[in-house]
Amino acid sequence: MIERHVTIIGIILAMLFAIPASAGDRDAYGDILRRGTLRVGVSKDYPPLNFNAGEKGLEIEMARRLASFLGARLETVPLNVGEYAKAIEEKRVDMVIAGFSRDLTRARRIWFSEPYLSVTPGVIASSRSLPRTRLGDTFEEPPFRTLWDLVRVPGFRIAVKNGSVYEKLLESEFPNMPRVQVMTNGEGLDLLKKGEVNGFIHDSLYLEYVYLHEPGIRGTHVFLQGGGRMERICVGLPFGDPVLKTQVDTFILEIVRTGMIDRWLKEYGGAK
Repeated sequence: MIERHVTIIGIILAMLFAIPASAGDRDAYGDILRRGTLRVGVSKDYPPLNFNAGEKGLEIEMARRLASFLGARLETVPLNVGEYAKAIEEKRVDMVIAGFSRDLTRARRIWFSEPYLSVTPGVIASSRSLPRTRLGDTFEEPPFRTLWDLVRVPGFRIAVKNGSVYEKLLESEFPNMPRVQVMTNGEGLDLLKKGEVNGFIHDSLYLEYVYLHEPGIRGTHVFLQGGGRMERICVGLPFGDPVLKTQVDTFILEIVRTGMIDRWLKEYGGAK
């Protein structure tokens, strides 16, 4: 009987030690209150959500209001997209507000808040790369309206940000499309302007801003949205603290309900 009890205790201890540290024993909310500072991971440049690594933008307004709601000072930490989940897991930041879209792969590592924005995938494509119909010709194929129409363009070469959900989208939906991985949005746009790629894929909100404001884009390129596919933009949070998640969810639902998100979109969507 004693041996049986020892064996059971050993199994329980093994199970406890097998639980990842990121999945439990977290008091992230308490850490924020004790520190008096909310450390928010932000993108390095993602207009209209974020300009110049935290200088201004919709998500910066959101982070400031959230820090005030939690009774803390705001500290922004600029990150590359591939660092978002890791920075949360390593406790370098308390959360990430950076155009972070929810998917099941990421959800194995971190929690996601309620969404505060919904976007579609999109592409800015060089007009020269798309077939043209001359005056007097008859349209034999439908015009190009969404990124899904690009499957009809042989050899279309596309830039995609490394670690983004759009990289996975290309792998699953456009496996034969030649693609170039880039580390930053600026790198992707530079390749597009130089003609080294035919298009750059990202979310429709960011690309629409670029299309309207970026020199050398409008007039020589077209903006194609993603049809019915939607991406949900959420706050990335650490596992194991339901209090922090509840507070963030409550805050998001309130700024959506009161129209603050829409006001910030209007304000920063026209910013330069």
